Amino acid sequence: MRQMRWLWGGALLFFFSVAMLYLGMQALVLEKSFLVAQKRVVLEDLAAEKERLESEVATLSSLERIRSIAEQRLGMVPPERVVYAVVGKEVLGREEGETHVAYHPGSKRGKE
Repeated sequence: MRQMRWLWGGALLFFFSVAMLYLGMQALVLEKSFLVAQKRVVLEDLAAEKERLESEVATLSSLERIRSIAEQRLGMVPPERVVYAVVGKEVLGREEGETHVAYHPGSKRGKE
């Protein structure tokens, strides 16, 4: 009889321990799931913020906006003509009013 009580007591203690271990693991899984959900929300917010900032960078660095600021705020004007100068190489046979294009001596492109 005494042995039977110890056996039932031991079995009850074992099942109680297993049940508590199971509930503890379920609580940990639930907590980690909640943390993952929170991190996912933060990640989605950061991705949206990144997209917004990339769009803002594209808008602010557009050539038309920069040209407009240069002309309106800084008083700059577009050049009337473009002249390229190459040191150590002459560009002969061109009229003075033409735009001269010259290539660097190390360039692999042909001459015009």
